[in-house]
Amino acid sequence: MELKPSLLIIGNSNVGKSSITRLLLPNPKQYKGKIGKTPGSTLLIKPVSQPGLPYNIVDLPGFGYMKNVSHRREEHVKKQVVKHIEKHHDNYFFALVVINILRIEDELKKYYFKNKSTIPLSIELINFLLEFNIPILVVFNKIDKISNFDKNQAIKLFLNVAREFGIKMVNLSEYNIKNNRNIPYLEFSALKKINLGALRKIINLYYNLSKKKY
Repeated sequence: MELKPSLLIIGNSNVGKSSITRLLLPNPKQYKGKIGKTPGSTLLIKPVSQPGLPYNIVDLPGFGYMKNVSHRREEHVKKQVVKHIEKHHDNYFFALVVINILRIEDELKKYYFKNKSTIPLSIELINFLLEFNIPILVVFNKIDKISNFDKNQAIKLFLNVAREFGIKMVNLSEYNIKNNRNIPYLEFSALKKINLGALRKIINLYYNLSKKKY
């Protein structure tokens, strides 16, 4: 495979990572990644490369919320993901942390409000990527399936909890790339292609910044 910088797409199971990957490809019909309602369907860590795409895309296996999957299997997938990032983090010019906006409240209640000794998986993923200085965009996917009021409440809740873990987030429209202390987020819908243009723009911006390395 041609040596190119890579875009990392990461998140819990069934948040829409493969759907977003397809939207970014010049020839999505040639992409054999699985899209469906079965959590944990993406299992192989294999870069996606196509003619006309200046970078590779790595859609990492999802974990968390994996129905009909043993805890042991889920932990195995998680360890694979961690080892992969530890080994290949220098390849990544940008990362999309994809979050299903419909699950935010449940995740924060279970792993933060009801149990202060745990950390929400989405927050854990962000902190882990920050350790390797990988630029991040948090993508709140599936906004087409929620009212504006509930969407705003869910995002506000997530931002408040993230701040308690030392993560300051701002809307992508207010993001200043020179102030990389803030993590940008984007309200998104893979199904309706809402804000797809903004997503492509920020990816291309970071890709262009990375080209000097390759």
